[in-house]
Amino acid sequence: MTLATAAFKQQTDELRQRTDHLTQTTSTKFFQLGSQLNRVTGYEQIEALKQRVVEQEARIKATRKAAREAKTAYDDAVLQRSLSQRQVNELLQRKSSWTDADVSAFTSLVRSDHQLEQHEVATKVKVAENEDALDREFGELMRVILARYHEEQVWSDKIRSASTYGSIMVLGVNVMVFILAIMVVEPWKRRRLAQTFEKKVEEMAVETKALVESGNAKLDERLMKQEKLILEIVERAVYDARDMPVPAAAVSVGEDTVEEPSALSRLRWHPITRVVQGQEVLVVVGSAIAGSAVTLVIRSLFGS
Repeated sequence: MTLATAAFKQQTDELRQRTDHLTQTTSTKFFQLGSQLNRVTGYEQIEALKQRVVEQEARIKATRKAAREAKTAYDDAVLQRSLSQRQVNELLQRKSSWTDADVSAFTSLVRSDHQLEQHEVATKVKVAENEDALDREFGELMRVILARYHEEQVWSDKIRSASTYGSIMVLGVNVMVFILAIMVVEPWKRRRLAQTFEKKVEEMAVETKALVESGNAKLDERLMKQEKLILEIVERAVYDARDMPVPAAAVSVGEDTVEEPSALSRLRWHPITRVVQGQEVLVVVGSAIAGSAVTLVIRSLFGS
């Protein structure tokens, strides 16, 4: 049980690995196919412009952040200078009562105010530079977006033109196939159908002819048997009529009439002879009707 479970688990792992490998290979193939298609159709340039737009947006974001920081630093420098100037003004208001500490404080405040002024000017210049950089980056973003829009329009026009020409080519191929079907395929199908029909008719004619010949042969054989039977019956009747009393035949000799028995009269008055005569009439009539029917069928099948 444990071995079977281990074998099943191993087979499942192998199947999963094969499936993952097949999926990865298929994805790679489709990606390469998409790249080749983009390269052929010119969409690769649009992809590059899209990437430039993304990069430009990232640069604008960084420039805006730097401009915001510079603006904050400038505001801090202005605030510090304002505080320094306030302290200087407070000292100047009580200049008449300065002490040595106030003189030292005034000197340090003047020095600090000068430094703060330089720092304020530097931060102001940096703010202006960052704002100019932000404007430049924004203008570059607009230019890249316009270039991307232009390339997409060109690519769309190209694809539309290719689609139009492709539709025209497909329509031409369909028209050509239709014309070929009318001029070549249909006549060939009609000839093939006519040949098949003629072959079938010939086969049916041969079969009918063989059937008629077989029927004629059977009919001839049957007629011959009936003829032999009739001859046997007639011979037997002749043989039996010799001993049978029959009326004598009348023979005129001068004014007297003499009755003379004959074999023909015996045969004529024999009951079997009468039956045979009736059967002969029926056979002759039936043979005539059968012959006429067979002749009519043969003429209708094989022409004149």
